[in-house]
Amino acid sequence: MIHLQYAQSSSRVTAIADLSVDQVASVFPAAASLAGAASEDGRMTVSDANGQSLGYVVQTSPESDHIIGFSGPTNVLIGFDDQDHVVGISILSSEDTRDHLLEVQQSERFMSSLDGKSRDEIGRGVLVDAVSGATLTSLAIQESIIHRLGGEVVGSLRFPKPLSLDDVRVLFPDADHIEPDAVHRTLWSVDSGGDPIGQVLRSSPAADNIVGYQGPTDVLIGLDQDAEVIGIAIGKSYDNEPYVGYVREDSYFRSTFDEMKLPGIAEADLFEMRVEGVSGATMTSMAVADGVVEAAKEHLAQIEREASRPKRRSGFQFTVHDVGTMIVIVAAIVIGSTSLRASKRIRIAFQLTLIIYLGMIAGNLVSQAMIAGWAKHGVPLKMAPGLTMLAIAAFACPLLSKRNIYCSHLCPHGAVQQLIKGRIRYQVKLGHSVSKLLMLLPGLLLLWCLVVTMAALPMSLVDIEPFDAYVFRIAGWATIAVFVVGVVASLFVPMAYCRFGCPTGRLLDYLRFNARSDRWTIRDWVAVAYLGVAIWLSVS
Repeated sequence: MIHLQYAQSSSRVTAIADLSVDQVASVFPAAASLAGAASEDGRMTVSDANGQSLGYVVQTSPESDHIIGFSGPTNVLIGFDDQDHVVGISILSSEDTRDHLLEVQQSERFMSSLDGKSRDEIGRGVLVDAVSGATLTSLAIQESIIHRLGGEVVGSLRFPKPLSLDDVRVLFPDADHIEPDAVHRTLWSVDSGGDPIGQVLRSSPAADNIVGYQGPTDVLIGLDQDAEVIGIAIGKSYDNEPYVGYVREDSYFRSTFDEMKLPGIAEADLFEMRVEGVSGATMTSMAVADGVVEAAKEHLAQIEREASRPKRRSGFQFTVHDVGTMIVIVAAIVIGSTSLRASKRIRIAFQLTLIIYLGMIAGNLVSQAMIAGWAKHGVPLKMAPGLTMLAIAAFACPLLSKRNIYCSHLCPHGAVQQLIKGRIRYQVKLGHSVSKLLMLLPGLLLLWCLVVTMAALPMSLVDIEPFDAYVFRIAGWATIAVFVVGVVASLFVPMAYCRFGCPTGRLLDYLRFNARSDRWTIRDWVAVAYLGVAIWLSVS
């Protein structure tokens, strides 16, 4: 239901037929009516109260939805007069970051930069300055408009500066002259003393829409005279600088493609190559690796004049951490279902494994944010088989047995609370009525997650749970606060967060098979109420 609701809401955002006069009024203040249906090229005629044509409008979505700003695409409304000159642009919707989008909308210079320009002029790639503080978002909007109007951006809007000798000398220390190829502008010849010593291929603009933690990175790929890779270097990046620095300093990662040729890289499967991200900068480093592959594909496509790129392999893509996660799952089921759980040594050793490996290293935890994301976009079984199997175990075990294996033997945060249980002498004993009242909180949080997801409210579910704190380099303050408060509370009240604060645990408890499962109980009424809320939100 969440998946269908998300798909319907997404289509409502981008569907041309749903465009209203009020939305068009932002570029045509005198607009009174729109043509009943969009023409073949997506334009809709705008008329005033007297029926006189004011011009027409087009949207950048869905044609430009593949162009990503800071974190997502933006749908822009473009208004033209009857002579095909722009009268204004307006933001209809965006999946980009709210603060960056607001910076763009508040920039009168940027929002009016195309006014008066012809459709053909924009299609030829007219460029305007990006908005300071929202560079990626504004550049993506500009590129989306150009692409929608049938134009092509020459070069890269994100990395427009040409290479310098200093850039190239990271790969070729003896270089004294560089020159871009006359046909393939992303390929640079490198000379030393008048003799060619190799070439450098830039990943930009081919990989400009591959985002790491918070932006794309320009990668330089060094090729020797035999067209084999001698290494990669990190150029300018919009990603988080500490993460980029980790990648720059990791010589092992930067040698990933050494001695490979571009055709081999273009066909490479990073999972089959067992490419592991740089510790502490996984998203950034994997985006760099993806960018190298994309650059090779695009370069070969240009050479061979092919319209399409090689297709990705569709098989399951297992990494070391996927296998490790599955081993942990099997171990948890064995320990939780046998007398091994009574062994204190085994129990403590396994709890430490959950915290250090499953939580801090692999970062695999079941959360409301994950459940909501998968409900919207589908389960990434082939891309993340380990996390998928963890989720299956979390939901299947309560349904098939009387045990909630995930909460008791798989959750790293549960393991933390088990380890600190009773570690201090002073313990708070809650009264029965207080406990019952506090136990309502997880259910209310679960209801809140349902409302946020179904109603597409602009709120992050990550902030109400502590699980991202285990990947502490990317954790927000809200997540860290929930983590700290939950752990401190558990020092005085055993398993405080699990009992009184965890919506994911409450969801799994709803599913757990028990002696009263054959009877209609309050738990069933709660489930029916949640379903009713979901149905109401889906039709409202």
